[in-house]
Amino acid sequence: MATRILELDLASDIQPILFEESHEHYRVLVRSYNKPLGWISFSRDKSGAISGQAIKNHITARISTLEHEALSRYAGMQNSSSYSAGISIVVCTRNRPAQLSNCLIHLLALRYPAFEIIVVDNAPGNEDTKKITTNLPVRYVREERPGLDWARNRGIAEARYDIIAFTDDDVRVDGHWLHTINKIFADSSVDGASGFVAPAEMETPAQHLFELGYGGMGHGFYVRYYHKTKLSHRQLLWASSFGIGANMAFRKQVFDSIGGFDTALDVGTPSHGGGDVEMFHRLVAKGHLFVYDPSMLVWHYHRREANALKKQIFDNGRSFGVYLINCFVHRTVRRSTILWFLLVEWLFRWNLKNLFRNKSIPAIYTLAEIWGMITSPYAYVQTKRNDRAIRKKYSNT
Repeated sequence: MATRILELDLASDIQPILFEESHEHYRVLVRSYNKPLGWISFSRDKSGAISGQAIKNHITARISTLEHEALSRYAGMQNSSSYSAGISIVVCTRNRPAQLSNCLIHLLALRYPAFEIIVVDNAPGNEDTKKITTNLPVRYVREERPGLDWARNRGIAEARYDIIAFTDDDVRVDGHWLHTINKIFADSSVDGASGFVAPAEMETPAQHLFELGYGGMGHGFYVRYYHKTKLSHRQLLWASSFGIGANMAFRKQVFDSIGGFDTALDVGTPSHGGGDVEMFHRLVAKGHLFVYDPSMLVWHYHRREANALKKQIFDNGRSFGVYLINCFVHRTVRRSTILWFLLVEWLFRWNLKNLFRNKSIPAIYTLAEIWGMITSPYAYVQTKRNDRAIRKKYSNT
């Protein structure tokens, strides 16, 4: 069932693809001047290869000549820009040296005029992360307070540049990542951004299910602008559709006005997630402009095992529930809207439809997500209690 993940750019000559015995299927991300346009898929056959012309035939039905020409002109205009902001890259990690090593290889290969890499080691159980960063041109910072959002806030405090880009240790960034972030923030009205997250591999059934059944972590191939004057309360609550924490960037100064990440949320707390979604929601709810641009591309290594995926889906339900309760407590939108959203948008239109109509997602996963949401009131109480305990413990440090 293994699927080979590839990419090609229409700005270059399309070369034949040789089939491999280890992969039955092929999934190719088509780009034009680095902008992702969509996927094409095909299966291995007896010929041993697929020709460049055959690949073009697959693309033709999805991408018009006019669109390609327009993108060519667009790329030319953007490449001529003289704007070049310094960017601080923050990678938060905990006890995952193998993943971090792979992430750093690609970060260190980036070519951009001015950037820094900050590795925030969150409540580590050993010195492995510190050893990896020794003798590398990165800054190692140890954050003893456990929780991903504590680590993110430490990265913000340590950042030397005005633009801060966040990625995860299980991510491989695209070579044009920083240039795209620079292009986005050349617009002074933009305060936050996220981009496309493609699968780095699809080798197991769990990875196929997450990418093809759930839609993976990608949020489409069109640029979108999020501002509260253009969104309904329902749309504002779907902040999870704005982007994702594995690929996000902000102006440093925006945290001075809206505060940092909510330390009661995300990985390493009883909430099990939601810190990125809450930040997207809060930023837009307070009147700032957030942009989703698919050209801001990274590749993510999805969970390979079914049990790990099931836990991820449970965590998604739990963390999203905690996020909604947080919105309810802080009245970021009308409480009646939040209750309607929970029952209609999340339970009925998403989970019950998946349970009874979406045959590509096994019921056990949907039930895990629903159970995660059911546990979210308890998780909210526990995660707030946990946050208070951590603040008290480290109040004098």
